[in-house]
Amino acid sequence: MFAETVLHSGGITEGHASEAHAAHLIRRALHRGYTVTPTPDGGACITWTARRLGSGSLIEEPRSVVLTPHTPAGHLHASVLTALHAIARSSDAHAYLDEQDRPRISAGAEGEPVDVRTTSRLYGCRLVTEERGRVRLTLTATLALLAAHDADREALAAVFLPAPAAVPA
Repeated sequence: MFAETVLHSGGITEGHASEAHAAHLIRRALHRGYTVTPTPDGGACITWTARRLGSGSLIEEPRSVVLTPHTPAGHLHASVLTALHAIARSSDAHAYLDEQDRPRISAGAEGEPVDVRTTSRLYGCRLVTEERGRVRLTLTATLALLAAHDADREALAAVFLPAPAAVPA
C-alpha cells in the first residue's frame, strides 16, 4: 500500500493506492512521457506540466503524483541488495522452512538460499511477497532497487512496460 498525494488544479488530494494501482499509474505515466523518479524509500514521484488556454494565452501548471510506501524500504545493505537482485533475476524463487523451522528464500542461478537474517529483513520490510510458495519482489522493493541504481527512463520502461511483440516475418 502507498500513500498517494496528487497535486492538481484544485489543490492537493491525499489518499491511498494499492500496489496494482501504483504500478498502473507508473506505467501510464511512462506511456505519456511524464517524468517518473523512483525514491530510495521505495516510492515514486510522477511529474508533468499541464497546459491549458486561459485569457487568450497558454497557461502551464505543474502536476504531480507522489507515491509513498506505508512500509518504507529503508537502507538497502549489500546483503539485501544481493538477495533482491537474485530474486528479481530468478524465475523460480521460492520460500521454504529450514531445519529449525525458520523461513528461507531460495533464489539465483543455482537456487542459493538467502541467509536467515536477510530473509527476515526482506519479509519484515515487505520487500518480498509470497504467493503459493513463489517469492517475488514487491513494488516497493522494485522502486527502491531502481532508485539505488539511479535508474533512467529506459531502465524504468524496461521494468514497467511490456516488450513489443515480435512481428512474424
